[in-house]
Amino acid sequence: MMRLKQIGMSLLFISVILGGDRIAIVTKVIGSVNYTRGNDASKSLKKGHIFESGDVLRTEKGGFAALIFIDDKSALKIKENSELIISGKRTARAIAKEINLDSGTIRAQVGKQKRGGFVIRTSVSVASVKGTDFWLISDQKVGDSVIGLEGIVSLLNQISGETLDVTSGFTGLSSMDGSLQSFKTDPKTIPVDPIGSAGDSKKLIIEFEDASGKKKTLIIDYK
Repeated sequence: MMRLKQIGMSLLFISVILGGDRIAIVTKVIGSVNYTRGNDASKSLKKGHIFESGDVLRTEKGGFAALIFIDDKSALKIKENSELIISGKRTARAIAKEINLDSGTIRAQVGKQKRGGFVIRTSVSVASVKGTDFWLISDQKVGDSVIGLEGIVSLLNQISGETLDVTSGFTGLSSMDGSLQSFKTDPKTIPVDPIGSAGDSKKLIIEFEDASGKKKTLIIDYK
């Protein structure tokens, strides 16, 4: 059994031992949340689950999930009635992350990325992250809203090709008709985050097999 106290060291260690297409770890699950991998049947999501590139996540009514990416501790929080595909292309030192959001509400808390390092796509918009904290609400009938909390989000409307930067305290609206606008955020429109900015200060217990096929357990204390 291994015990690592520092989350940064832990994530680097996980990145090395897991390798392959494994890109993120679930840190919190509330209510009914499911995931699908390839052609497998849908399964209930549990804390400590390791996401592989291309996995699909769905939250039902009252459901919520949070995960962190193993390269830089960027966090993704998914509220109820959301569906998305979580993908990542690994290099030696980083993961180029791409979230394809079919519909729903997510919060991204992203560390400083290289150009194109963290992208969220919907049927209408592309949000490119430059190191920031924001909510994205996607409605298939209306369009997308990006609520900036910190930093800058570059928002592209794929229909018109227009772009704008959404900054802290402002909301960007990318509509189905191709229009793109920004306005000061009404605090009442900011979704409630069940675990807040500090995350879930508990433990992750991860079971894995080493190169020889021997089963081991990794315990991570994190904040």
